Amino acid sequence: MELNERKQRILNAVIQDYIMSAEPVGSRTIARKYDLGVSAATIRNEMFDLELMGYLEQPHTSAGRTPSAKGYRFYVDCLLQPSEITKDDRRLIRAWLNDKMDDVDQIFQSTAKVLSKMTHNVTLVIASRQLGAKLKYIRFMPLDDRRAIMLIVADTGQVENSIYNKPVDVDVDELNILAEKLTYCLAGTPLEKITTDLLDRFRNDVVGDLDLYRTAFRSLHRAFRKQQLYQGGTMELLNVPEFRNVDKARSLFGILEEREKVFDLLSNDDEEDENPVVVRIGDEHSPVPLNDCSIIEATFRGNDEVLGKIAVLGPTRMEYAKIIGLLDFMKEHMIQVLAHYHDDK
Repeated sequence: MELNERKQRILNAVIQDYIMSAEPVGSRTIARKYDLGVSAATIRNEMFDLELMGYLEQPHTSAGRTPSAKGYRFYVDCLLQPSEITKDDRRLIRAWLNDKMDDVDQIFQSTAKVLSKMTHNVTLVIASRQLGAKLKYIRFMPLDDRRAIMLIVADTGQVENSIYNKPVDVDVDELNILAEKLTYCLAGTPLEKITTDLLDRFRNDVVGDLDLYRTAFRSLHRAFRKQQLYQGGTMELLNVPEFRNVDKARSLFGILEEREKVFDLLSNDDEEDENPVVVRIGDEHSPVPLNDCSIIEATFRGNDEVLGKIAVLGPTRMEYAKIIGLLDFMKEHMIQVLAHYHDDK
């Protein structure tokens, strides 16, 4: 059964009221606070129908109703209009934009903190380690008889490292000769363009030992193959009524402490990456179970490449309109900030 206009307006009112109050919503509240042009009795009947259709739920301890995951999904897909950014939020974003940041890590960590302040939820920023960064130099440091640490320094200030499994008869001084030659050939090259084919062009100029050379490349590639995670606002959840239950809060905090589970929370679907903002509600989260939470995420791009994602995680009773508007605005400014940062380098 499709929802007629009156049912949609009542569902919209229930969801908006519940988002603000965190209390089950009754028909009298809707009649008093929202000018729907119908009586409380009519609203009560319509809310009963919405419950039967699965859009609302009735906690057994309350006469009021709360939105279900299905109700939130209809609200997000069909009823919601992203909110305009408030003056306070614009002021916070301007301060963020004007803040002098020395490296890419500071840009992303600052973004996570600013968004968590504005949304009062957990903010996750997942970014490619490369992000247009260019190789500055490579260096080796001794670890033990069989291993060395390969340091890869980018012009963005990023310093990555990787374990290099070296032959017993090769010392660190020899490896640093290799590093100097690689640096000479590759300095100034965008990290994402350092491929096997590119390295093969320089192999004869760098080293005659193919295995030594290939091992160096694998170490170089491994250091940048993973994304970086920045997180803010975890403690904000303790102020949310849904997470005053210690066991529920502990379960969510446990997930947020595990890096791989946090990566699993966000979409890897290429088609979804094309959408401005993606909303995942309740048990739509997979494979990580977060039935009482929603995640709103935006993908930011540059030069037709995915640079990373910004996401807000909170209870299903979150301010979807506000957060979607913020993320849509913020992802565009992220691209500008990164562009200005690289121009200044």
